[in-house]
Amino acid sequence: LNTDIKQECDHMAAMYKMAVKYKKEKGYSAQFLLEPKPREPSKHQYDYDAQTTMAFLHEYGLTEDFKLNIEPYHTTLAG
Repeated sequence: LNTDIKQECDHMAAMYKMAVKYKKEKGYSAQFLLEPKPREPSKHQYDYDAQTTMAFLHEYGLTEDFKLNIEPYHTTLAG
């Protein structure tokens, strides 16, 4: 593997935290949603995609600011 996964996750979490900070500064009240679907529309979304995303949010203290938008039939509709 030619990457530092921990560093990549740290950077992504930092970006999400900047978005949360900006949202709060502007008084924006909508919920941030993430759709875990790494290979859509070519593959079905499996439980581990959502579980991995949930673990990431938990690890970085983002569970209150981000929720998951699960669309299990996206690939079926895409053909």
